[in-house]
Amino acid sequence: MFYVSKISPPLFLFAVLNLLLSLFLKLVDYDTVLFFVVLVFGFVGNTLLGAMYQIIPNSQNRKLSFHQLSYLVFAGVLVSFSLFYLGVYREASLLLAASYVLFFIHSLVNVKNWMPVTVRFLGVSALYLALSSILLALHFNLGVVPLQLALHSLTVGSMLNAVYGVEIAWVPMLLMETLNIRKAQRLFYVKQASTLVLLVSFFFMSYKLISLASLLELGVALYFIYILYGLVMQRRMPSPLPYVVKTFFLALVFLPFGLILGTFISSHVGVLPELFRLHIDFLVYGFTAFTIFGGMSHLFPRIMWNWKFSSKKEGKVPAVNELIDEQGYPSFLEKAVVAFTMFVALDSLFYPLNKLSVLPYLFLLFAFVKITFIHFLKKLKEV
Repeated sequence: MFYVSKISPPLFLFAVLNLLLSLFLKLVDYDTVLFFVVLVFGFVGNTLLGAMYQIIPNSQNRKLSFHQLSYLVFAGVLVSFSLFYLGVYREASLLLAASYVLFFIHSLVNVKNWMPVTVRFLGVSALYLALSSILLALHFNLGVVPLQLALHSLTVGSMLNAVYGVEIAWVPMLLMETLNIRKAQRLFYVKQASTLVLLVSFFFMSYKLISLASLLELGVALYFIYILYGLVMQRRMPSPLPYVVKTFFLALVFLPFGLILGTFISSHVGVLPELFRLHIDFLVYGFTAFTIFGGMSHLFPRIMWNWKFSSKKEGKVPAVNELIDEQGYPSFLEKAVVAFTMFVALDSLFYPLNKLSVLPYLFLLFAFVKITFIHFLKKLKEV
């Protein structure tokens, strides 16, 4: 890696901490609004922030300009979520919006080449990340926009753009295959159109329009899956898929189910809230979380390795693969599938039995932390 972001690892850890906190809030039914803020902005938003601070400069083959601003963004995020935890939503949302907007401006300054489609996906993702925080602040301070608009601006707008952009770059690289650029460009344009329609429908809270927009988003997701499937099928030298690619592909299994549930819910409002829980389970705890697991397991060790060894000129420098538990990852994925299946099955039960769903997901989360963070840090300490 040409540039190493020193705030990305702590942002990743803070995001995982928010995922853990969301499970606690899910268990105790403390505050629904805080639950969504912690899960969507605390977990997903902060993961995107950490990932883009690492990926964007490297996509430009240059160091991050004015890197001190990244520490200011990180400090703003920490303080804003401290306020959210205390229930001070208005001030917290304003500070979070200021932090995310500063990040967006900071990222724009560092992009000189917009030609690669991955860079365009990431640029739009950064835009929607800032927009979602502004909408959240407008919701809490003026009440002029629905909370659902802010949440979907981050998940469908920022998260999906980032996933599509990163995976159409990483998957061909890891499989050592060539991507059809025309298909990737077509994916970019149809994705922007479908997202715009969906967010407009949430602004007006028109359930018929939301249902139609969800179908469009489902079509885009299936096209993305088709592109990645084609890369696997065209491999000239079949070999076991890298663990990162396996995790990404496993996550993609949950994406259509979550979007189908969203379409059904918007066209049959009476099924709320039971199916709404499953909608969140498949899209956030399933697709988004597993995608983040794969991305973090790839980025975190490499960032830490470069941070520690890139300037070392003497002594033995281990290969980064020596510090990653690649052999144990297949076992983790098998256990994760079983745990997630139990999570969804239990969460589909009626209250209070659905609260038991937290237990298998806690097992899944701790297994991920062990194989990604704890294993690497132990190996690093041995070195």
